[in-house]
Amino acid sequence: MTEIQSIMLSVCFGSVVGYFISNIVIIVKYAIEDHREKKRRKAEDKQ
Repeated sequence: MTEIQSIMLSVCFGSVVGYFISNIVIIVKYAIEDHREKKRRKAEDKQ
């Protein structure tokens, strides 16, 4: 493998890993927001 191919592989692998990590972070963020919204609605229903 040439040096350019090695660099291209590193860039592609890094972008895929970064995309995967960002998707996980976004999923967790939406799960937390959904949980907070349900909790808020439950508190409003009690009042």
